[in-house]
Amino acid sequence: MLAPLSWLKDYITIKSDPKTLGLRLTEIGLGTEKITKEKSDVLFEFEITPNRPDLLSIIGIAREIAAIENEKIKLPQINLDIKPLKPKKLLPLEIKTDHSINPRFTTLIINNVTVKESPKWLKEKLEKIDQRPINNIVDITNFVMYEMGNPIHAFDYDKIAGHLMHVDTAKAGEIFKSVDEISYHLPENAVIIRDEEKIIDLCGIKGGYDSGIFPHTKTIVLRVPVEVPMLIRKTSQALALRSDASSIFGRGVNTGGTIDALMRCANLILEIAGGEVASELYDIRKENFAPWQLSLRINRLNKILGVEITQKKVIEILDNLNLSPKHINNENITCLIPTYRNDLKIEEDLIEEVARIYGLNNFPKTLPVGQIPTKQIPYYKDYRIDDKIKTLLQAAGFSEIYTYSLINGNDLTEININFNEVLKVDTPISREYEYLRPTLKINLLKALQKNKANFDNVSLFELGKVYLGKTISEAKEEYRLSGITNTKNFFEVKGILERLFKDLNISTDPTEFIEILEDGIFFELNYDHLLKNMAVKKTYRPISKFPPIVEDLAIIAPKNILTGSIIDTIKKQNPLITNVSLLDKFDNTRTFHIIYQSYEKNLTDKEIALIRAKILKTLNKKFNAKLKN
Repeated sequence: MLAPLSWLKDYITIKSDPKTLGLRLTEIGLGTEKITKEKSDVLFEFEITPNRPDLLSIIGIAREIAAIENEKIKLPQINLDIKPLKPKKLLPLEIKTDHSINPRFTTLIINNVTVKESPKWLKEKLEKIDQRPINNIVDITNFVMYEMGNPIHAFDYDKIAGHLMHVDTAKAGEIFKSVDEISYHLPENAVIIRDEEKIIDLCGIKGGYDSGIFPHTKTIVLRVPVEVPMLIRKTSQALALRSDASSIFGRGVNTGGTIDALMRCANLILEIAGGEVASELYDIRKENFAPWQLSLRINRLNKILGVEITQKKVIEILDNLNLSPKHINNENITCLIPTYRNDLKIEEDLIEEVARIYGLNNFPKTLPVGQIPTKQIPYYKDYRIDDKIKTLLQAAGFSEIYTYSLINGNDLTEININFNEVLKVDTPISREYEYLRPTLKINLLKALQKNKANFDNVSLFELGKVYLGKTISEAKEEYRLSGITNTKNFFEVKGILERLFKDLNISTDPTEFIEILEDGIFFELNYDHLLKNMAVKKTYRPISKFPPIVEDLAIIAPKNILTGSIIDTIKKQNPLITNVSLLDKFDNTRTFHIIYQSYEKNLTDKEIALIRAKILKTLNKKFNAKLKN
């Protein structure tokens, strides 16, 4: 939000210099992103949080300044009574609306206006906030929106077929031509206004070309609505179309400010563009949209804030915020909350207001009190297993990557996945990010291809979520651990996964998780399943104090016999065999490295000879294998 200092001074006396003012506003939660000097003026650029739509206006920011400068705000003079304007004639206008999609419809017709260039002062104010002047009518509606915070739209009365304004919802795919001559295919349930022939307004977002204000316009309809925030946000996101008005409506407009904004706009139009009022004041609504009461207990305020703030100081702060505080008794204060402060709903909201204006820097530094929690929170996650697995993969030569959860349709087609079987985002930010990934393979393949241009050896892994199902009702998230490499062969990857399973005490053959690609090896594991099946408890045995005996046996065996089967068979022949591994392989000969060790005594050559004989006899009988001479 841009706010020129000269414009702010129209409503509030400012004592502080711009830099000090910017710092003080930041301290109370109105983030000052930038302060720029421009000729004889100073421009403040503020970051407005979503809960404070009232600050998307110059007067809204002036109210914050009034609270810290201890000054009263000077609002513009507004003629709230149209009777003294003495309409010469009343032009017909039929309004059909639905309170569920348009809670308030406030409007007025002005006849015999002269559309022309705006006066210099008006153009300069708009230009300072990066708005391009268009004509006096449009400029006035924009000026009042930025001044007061209620968006206003002007329609050409003579272009409204049948003089009917029907607030309705669009059917999916209906065409709307905006005031800048761009056509949009509207999403279902977009809030619109129709006349007898066409759509003339995309409510809360953009006006229509067919009812726009042009030099020949003579009669205008001014509309100041209250829109449903969720409906405006959904349509804005679906069309990737944002405007300053949609930002205000999407956060929640000042529901009680429509008449003030309408009459301020009408007063300026009559002054600058001429004409006369040609209708009654229409204010169609179901609710009163009146200020509401909210109570504050001093004891509770001091308990939550941890400091003692006097009732006098609390009342002063609330009064400076225009919250009309009144004593109920020595411990309670009641406030009347203006409709532009729709963020103040509960007692804690008032406590926060007092705290930020009092100054968070004025709170003393204290140590936390209470007991250290001993119970594990429900959403606790132990990252030690994650770290252990990542460390193992990194030690094996893999590098970790993080990739987006959103992919495009071509990514799915390339790995033969039907995109109709995958979850799709209703309002993607672009076609590149349209689907939720059902596997980590897609992004790992992309990363492999990109890195191959700069590195000969690429080994990558990712631990992240995939999204399964094709509809919201059957959707589920699942953690996967996946990796890809163009340097390690099948047996190396199998060995890495075997080591991983061993560390987690899981007895699973990793072969089923490995896929051989054209230029690499890929694996993907269900990480949730992995954690569920791992054995957390381990049994530790002391190192034997007796030395091992090591020997290598060269075994001739048929080539179709698996090495793993031979190793398992050797291990089962005697408990004194503590380890067996493949040392070498040539033609039909495989050399096995065998370690014998006892926890109770030194082993003798005679004992080893007996075990060796049993090994050779079993291998010969089971695999037709024999010891090489």
